[in-house]
Amino acid sequence: MLLTRKRVLAAAIEATAGTAETLDASDAAFNVFDAEITPSITMTPRPKQGGFGNLESLTEGYACNISFKTEISGDGAGGAPAYAAALFPACGWVATGTTYAPVSEAPGGNVKTATIGIYKDGRLERARGCVGTFKIVAPTGKVAMIEWSFTGIWMPVTDAALLAPTYPSTLPLRGANATFSFQGYSPCIENFEVDAGNTIILRECATETDESGYKTGLITDRTITGTINPESALVATKDNFGAWLDHTEGSLTYSLTDGTDTVAITSSAAQITNIQPADRGGNQVDTISFQCNEDTLSIAF
Repeated sequence: MLLTRKRVLAAAIEATAGTAETLDASDAAFNVFDAEITPSITMTPRPKQGGFGNLESLTEGYACNISFKTEISGDGAGGAPAYAAALFPACGWVATGTTYAPVSEAPGGNVKTATIGIYKDGRLERARGCVGTFKIVAPTGKVAMIEWSFTGIWMPVTDAALLAPTYPSTLPLRGANATFSFQGYSPCIENFEVDAGNTIILRECATETDESGYKTGLITDRTITGTINPESALVATKDNFGAWLDHTEGSLTYSLTDGTDTVAITSSAAQITNIQPADRGGNQVDTISFQCNEDTLSIAF
């Protein structure tokens, strides 16, 4: 019997794209929530001749999906946390100092692939060649989170002792005491979301010796989008509908801090793509969807 609560996720950047790293406790030194790895392996049916029934089915490519959450935090000293270096480069977001920004490259240079494993109370389920995407969710007054989704190449399941990493003691940042501006306007919002919007495929490769049929994950496109839900305002105060129809691009800033660590999310080309009516306890709200053009969004720790 294996207990769901007794699990630990580890992630390591691969020195060679698609070649699995050996995971250890140092690769799991960050807090993770709701971790799950799900195989996605299609079976090819083989109907028998002469009547009903089937011959032995065969597996196709060994793919899998991995999902989990991390809190948005710093390192407790004004720098980037451990999870940033382990995960953002495998999502196509490359560091310049402690600022991560998206690039259009295949894995192998600045963009990386990762080996990710979830230790489940004595059983290890792993994937190699993983690339991913993420969504930032920052509800007002609550813990700001990053929801990660990776696609990789499923590896054989083994038994392995649960890792015992040294977890960070730094508290996460909350959606409060924030700095927020959208196209020159700073309204009250109840939630802030940004989706990295990566398109991901697995690279087919018949010569892989693990019989997986895949070499690595690959990011092939990206559309960064997001939503905010400001209180409705008069046109004279802020004409969001006019900006929508005029195809206006403008700056976006959302920054959280606890006085020591600061995480700032910025874009110079945020464009409104939709506005829908909403209500928040009798307070009229505009639900605004936007996209960040030209890959301009960055995340600075």
